[in-house]
Amino acid sequence: MRLILLAALLAGIAAAQDAQLTAVHATLVELRSQAPDPETMGASEKLTVAKHQLRDWIEGQLGTFKDEDIKPFAFRINGALKTVSAGGSDDDQNLAGSLAEVRFNEEGGLLIVVTGVGIICQDDESAYAYKKIEKRWRRVWESEQNDYRKGQYNPQLIDAVHIWQKFDAGHADGPPFVMTLGNLWGCGSFWHSVTYRVWRIDTASPKLLIDRTEGAYMRTAAFIIGSIGQEYDEKSVDVLIEFTEGNIDVGVHNREAIRHFLIDGDRVARVDPVALSPRDFVDEWLTRPWEESKRWSASPDLKQWFARLQSDRGGSRFDETLHCATPDLWEVTLTHYGEQKGPAGFPDHFFLVRWRPPYHFTMVDVSTTPWPRCTEKDPDADAWRTLFATQDWR
Repeated sequence: MRLILLAALLAGIAAAQDAQLTAVHATLVELRSQAPDPETMGASEKLTVAKHQLRDWIEGQLGTFKDEDIKPFAFRINGALKTVSAGGSDDDQNLAGSLAEVRFNEEGGLLIVVTGVGIICQDDESAYAYKKIEKRWRRVWESEQNDYRKGQYNPQLIDAVHIWQKFDAGHADGPPFVMTLGNLWGCGSFWHSVTYRVWRIDTASPKLLIDRTEGAYMRTAAFIIGSIGQEYDEKSVDVLIEFTEGNIDVGVHNREAIRHFLIDGDRVARVDPVALSPRDFVDEWLTRPWEESKRWSASPDLKQWFARLQSDRGGSRFDETLHCATPDLWEVTLTHYGEQKGPAGFPDHFFLVRWRPPYHFTMVDVSTTPWPRCTEKDPDADAWRTLFATQDWR
């Protein structure tokens, strides 16, 4: 009798799971049949329905994931989902109704699941984290973009999800942190946006601590790279992000962007390094809000130069960087041209930058005349650099 009841129970569970997949397929077909709105990349509230149906079905399968290798489990999940995808047509830019391959990863005691549902030109990906509590996988964190209002919708392509948690003597000491790195590629050009977010998974609910979207340049397939850990001190969580962004030099167009943060409780502070070369530092100093740039300024009087260059910079290019007689000083020249060039227009500007190892920069002074003690050409000062060994091939 017990065997009969068990068989009936398993059959009922299988039927429920089949019904869930049928519902997923029906929603995907509906998404496929809708006329896409280009302003929201074809997304609508129905897309959230598909995301949650997909998520709920996967969560129903997690009970079958034990201590096995994650690859066979991922293979079974994606094999089943191939049968319900409704994508595919002659329009290779409209992915509505399709499903991306579900990605699984175990890190820091959490199971990370990344799903994707098709929109125009790309997938809108969602990420979830599960923790085993009383022998069951329970969702403790998620990242979705479900606001489809025009101008508000930023679908995410998730390049990486990183987990960090402090351990002491083999036991967790504090909550885990989750960092996501992503991009908004779509049908765009090499200029696109990158996103980076950091949550602390508290007992009550996750707290979003960093949430930024910035313009970037797609120099390689590695849109954005980052790390999270505890390298700076023993109490702060260290977040380091690197990507390629535009610059003010109309001839070079892009540079490596460095975003370094320390998280102490709910407080997030940007710290050194902010750049990896004197020229990049000048670019960073000129293009950030003064409230940030003043932290890397030797004097508050530099605000006058900052304000002038913010409002009236004209066409600009960086000239040769010169090393000064004082060992830790460099001179960066910003050359202006066009209608504003010349004595009656906008003069060239010379930035005196202090560089202390490894990458601590300070704006010492700004002038419209060069410093006489800065004469040594230093082409290596502005060589391309990275803080990540995996970036060396770029």
